[in-house]
Amino acid sequence: MIYPKTNDEVLNQEAFRTWQFIRLPEELGGTKNDVSAFRMYSSVCLHLWCLWKYFPDTGRKRGECPCHGSMYDPMTGKAFAGPASLQAPPANVLPELDLEADERGDIWIRPPNWSVNGNGIVGYGRFLKNA
Repeated sequence: MIYPKTNDEVLNQEAFRTWQFIRLPEELGGTKNDVSAFRMYSSVCLHLWCLWKYFPDTGRKRGECPCHGSMYDPMTGKAFAGPASLQAPPANVLPELDLEADERGDIWIRPPNWSVNGNGIVGYGRFLKNA
């Protein structure tokens, strides 16, 4: 997903505007019929800015960076393996967009707070809210 989207198609192709919209695995609440079953993380790996990908497959269920092997927890966005996991906070937790649902069940993005204590800074990270 592209966020924030502009009227400039070239600008919209920037990696720093790319986000992963994921449904959590069943054991982490992914079968719930509400917004808590979803996460939206920046697609930019915190190590060297490659684009990571989410793998919902049994036995994986994580985000993986193809460049240097950093792996991300789908529940929190925190790196748990690879070089990004060795970085000090906030540079080890992916930026995340807060989601909400309207009365029809449509999912919307809340206006972000682009700081390390808020939703994070793309390419840099964020502090975990309850850490």
